[in-house]
Amino acid sequence: MAQKLQKFNMGNILKRVGYITGQSRKIVYYRPPIYERDAYGVETSTVDTNEILIPNVQAYMRNILEKDYVIQRAGHNIIGQSRVYLPNLTTLKNFPNFNQNNNILFNEIEGFDKLVDVDRVVYQISTLSSTNWSGTSYVPTSDGDEIVTFTINTSTSAVVPTYDISTSAQNTLEANRFMFQVKASGAVVLNNVKTYNGGYAASQSATYNNSTLTIPTNNWLTIDYPFASGTVTHPASTSSVYLSGTRYGVDIALSGAFDYKGDLNLFSLDVSSSASGNKVYLRAAKYYKSIEWNVHSINDYNDEFMVLNCVRTAGKRESRRRAY
Repeated sequence: MAQKLQKFNMGNILKRVGYITGQSRKIVYYRPPIYERDAYGVETSTVDTNEILIPNVQAYMRNILEKDYVIQRAGHNIIGQSRVYLPNLTTLKNFPNFNQNNNILFNEIEGFDKLVDVDRVVYQISTLSSTNWSGTSYVPTSDGDEIVTFTINTSTSAVVPTYDISTSAQNTLEANRFMFQVKASGAVVLNNVKTYNGGYAASQSATYNNSTLTIPTNNWLTIDYPFASGTVTHPASTSSVYLSGTRYGVDIALSGAFDYKGDLNLFSLDVSSSASGNKVYLRAAKYYKSIEWNVHSINDYNDEFMVLNCVRTAGKRESRRRAY
């Protein structure tokens, strides 16, 4: 009697492949918000269903064609195609932010959902040492590798570690997203994140408008949101952080100090703690240029995995963005 082949574990395969090839990647799953409609069926500006933005999703990316430059009436577009392999839907919905017991907004991956990947890292905030950090009410240390630790030495609502990027002369225009991972040892609230460019005044702030966004202590919280690049009207004024399926709204605001032709300058993390001695851990903080893949079709292998056939469409080339 022939022995039946065992099903393979796609989640484990993705992790193992990640050690030997760059095609196993952690991407951002994004579904735009759904807006209410008026009596004529026209969408209004009122959000009916919030966006879904879940970073750190393990996937296998198989690019068929990554960049094909096309001149169109609206400008220069960069298009491409990719196949993205994910665990089957049952496995995917066991992940905390996809689990319907936590996140009732997610039922399945749908056509024209977006998958956001890293095209290139524009600037990686170093965690090899604590020498570039400044501020008050905390003591910075580094494990010499991937984690910087901030030990809060007072009870205050304004603990603001600040990292100086200005000596590296990194072009603001190249980046369009910012991500980092954070964890704490006690009750620490994340208030906002600020970036500075072109000068020593806060030019973009991401404020977490739900004051109960307490940094988790057992797992790393991954935060990934649009970074202003190319024009002061980008990005959208809101974003999201999902923690165990719960959405926390993020207000993104630009100030008059923002200069998209200037260099990256500073990065600061604003936290508050009710007690001294609590620690905040930071890693994988980077500005990057993204690739957005739109899901056009899905091959669903129910017992094993899903294959998403995706198309990439991007805007003008960087030289044109800078010129205009």
